[in-house]
Amino acid sequence: MSNANSSISEALAYIVFDSSQEPSLIQVESLAKRCGFAIVSPADIADGKVSDKAAAIMFNDGLWRVHLDNGAAIVSVDFSEPRFYARLNNAGLHREYVVRAVLGRKKMTQPLTVLDATAGFGHDACLLAAAGCDVTMVEQIPLLACLLEQAVQQASDVSTNDLLLSAGERMKVVEADSLLLMQQWSDPRPDVIYLDPMYAHPEAESKRGLKKTAAVKKNMAFLQRLTDPSNGEKPTGVSDGQGLIEAALSLATRKVVVKRAPGAEWLGGIKPASSLTGKATRFDVYPLT
Repeated sequence: MSNANSSISEALAYIVFDSSQEPSLIQVESLAKRCGFAIVSPADIADGKVSDKAAAIMFNDGLWRVHLDNGAAIVSVDFSEPRFYARLNNAGLHREYVVRAVLGRKKMTQPLTVLDATAGFGHDACLLAAAGCDVTMVEQIPLLACLLEQAVQQASDVSTNDLLLSAGERMKVVEADSLLLMQQWSDPRPDVIYLDPMYAHPEAESKRGLKKTAAVKKNMAFLQRLTDPSNGEKPTGVSDGQGLIEAALSLATRKVVVKRAPGAEWLGGIKPASSLTGKATRFDVYPLT
C-alpha cells in the first residue's frame, strides 16, 4: 500500500496503516494527503520496502508518534508528559522566563492574546496558556501542526486534569507561513507576538550557548529530517529573521518577545529594550506601549 504522492523508497517519512488497529483508512489517508507522505503497511516494512532513514509515523496508545532511526528515538507532542507537566504544575510557573518576558510586571484585567508565530513543539505556548494567556500557535510544517493539534485536543477534550484542560482551551493551532500570516493579518491584533526562530545552521547553536539536551537533539533531528532541502520545506524563521521581527513589530499591540541563545545576535539586527537571560536561553523584549 502506498500513496501516489511519494515513492516509498525515497520518502522522508511514511505513515504506517494497520487495518487491525485504529485509526481508519480514511483518517490515515487524510493525514497522508495533508502531510504529503506515503502510506505503508506492516508487511511493506517487513519486506524492506521502506528506507531505513525515513521517519515512521505510527499510531500508538491513542496518539500519532514519529519513530526515528528504526524506533531508536520517538517524537511526539504531549503536554501531559511528566517532565514537562511538572513545569506546568509548579508554583514556579510564573517564574519561567518565557512567562515573565511575555506577561511582564503589569497586572492585566483581561488575558493577554499571544501569537506564537514559530510554535515548534508548543512547550512555550503551553506554559503561557497555563499562565492565563490565550495563545494562537502558528506552525508551517504540516506534520508538526498535526501533532500540535493532537496535543491540544488531548489536553482540552480528553484530559481529566483541570490544569491541562484549562491550558488546552486557551490554545489553538494554525497551519501557515507565519511571515505571510502576519503580513496579511485581518483579525483583531494580538497583544503579544512571540518568536522562537530556528537557527539556519544547527552546528552554530552550541557556539552561541544553546544547551543541547537529549530531547533537543531528538527534536532537532526530527525537524531536520522533515526540512530536508529536497523536500522544499524549511522551518519558519530560518531564512528571514528580519522579515519576521519587522512584521511582528508592526502587528503586535503591546510587545514582541524573541527567544534566542544567550550569545546569539539580535533578530534582524534590531536591539531590544531589555532582555531576560538564563543559562540556556535569552528572551529579548520589544515593548510597543
